[in-house]
Amino acid sequence: MKKLSNPYLIQFAGLKTGEHKFFYVIDDAFFKDRKYSEIQQAHINTEVNLINEPHLLVFDIKMEGTINVLCDRCGDPFDFPVWGEQKLIVSLTNDKFEEDDIVSMPFESSEIDISQHLYEYVTLLLPQRRIHPDTKDGKNGCNQDALKRLENFSKETEKKTDPRWDALKNIKQN
Repeated sequence: MKKLSNPYLIQFAGLKTGEHKFFYVIDDAFFKDRKYSEIQQAHINTEVNLINEPHLLVFDIKMEGTINVLCDRCGDPFDFPVWGEQKLIVSLTNDKFEEDDIVSMPFESSEIDISQHLYEYVTLLLPQRRIHPDTKDGKNGCNQDALKRLENFSKETEKKTDPRWDALKNIKQN
C-alpha cells in the first residue's frame, strides 16, 4: 500500500460499514502552509472516529493539546492548553448543500480531505482572551517586567489631564 502524501485524506470507498478510528498529531507543520493563520505553533493530539454508512459519514473529532499564543496582557508567548469535541456529518448525495457541520459530497466520491475542517476546529478552540495562567504558587504568570512598564505608562497618562476637563470637575450638580 502506498503512503498518501496528505494524511488527512481519508479514502472511505473501500472501508467497511461501521466504525473506524484515525489518529493525528496536529503540529507546526500543519499550519506551515496557512499564511494568514493566527496559529503557527501547536501540538494537538486528535482522534477522529468515523462511522461509515452507505450514504452518510459521521466524524466524531476529539482534540487535546496546546497552542502557542501571545499573552494579551504582557505580549510574551506561552502554551495555552486546549481541548474540545466536534462532529462533522457528510451526506453522499447529488444535491449540493452546506450548513455548519453538515456538508454534502457527490455520491460518486471516494475520499474526503478533512484538513480544512480540522483547521477550523482548532481555530475555534482558541479563547477570545489569552492571558498567562497563574503559577503554582498563585502569582501572576505574566512577564513582570512588561507589567511594570505598562503600570508606569498608565500612571503617566493619568497625571496628564486636559485643563478644560478639570474646569468641568468643579461644577456641582444640584
